[in-house]
Amino acid sequence: MIFYSKFRITQLKRSFFIAKNENGVCYISLSGDKNRFMKLIKAYLPDEMKHATFELSEEIKQIKEYFAGKREYFNMKVYLKGSGFQTAVWRELANVNYGETVSYTELARLAGNKKAFRAAATCCAVNPVPIIIPCHRVIAKDGSIGGFGGGLRMKRKMLEIENINLKKS
Repeated sequence: MIFYSKFRITQLKRSFFIAKNENGVCYISLSGDKNRFMKLIKAYLPDEMKHATFELSEEIKQIKEYFAGKREYFNMKVYLKGSGFQTAVWRELANVNYGETVSYTELARLAGNKKAFRAAATCCAVNPVPIIIPCHRVIAKDGSIGGFGGGLRMKRKMLEIENINLKKS
């Protein structure tokens, strides 16, 4: 069973969907489009779906705290389904510290294949739990911001939140 809910981030003026199964958070859609979310989650994990905001209240609370600048780390279980290289990239992404960035080239090296920077970028693009696995912290080798599934405005906002909070501490 997969429980899902929609939630709104006021700082971005947009809504997202989140889903979890018995193993943890398994999907976050950076789009507020329910039809798109349902199609993507069913392709990723074909299981019975149930709308259940209460089941995801703690996870939603933590994400909202992150965007409010009150949380640097997430304390929740995550379930990832992917190839060996994808999971290696996602594991390395999870190790990129709050407020820091890494290049796609460096991410590929950390994941075990320094020449696979394009593949590492693709792994970021298909990251099933963006925000929690922080693909927004990956930038191009030349220092440019690169891409992001939630759009560049959202990526810039997330990096800005982290930089502001680091300066406060």
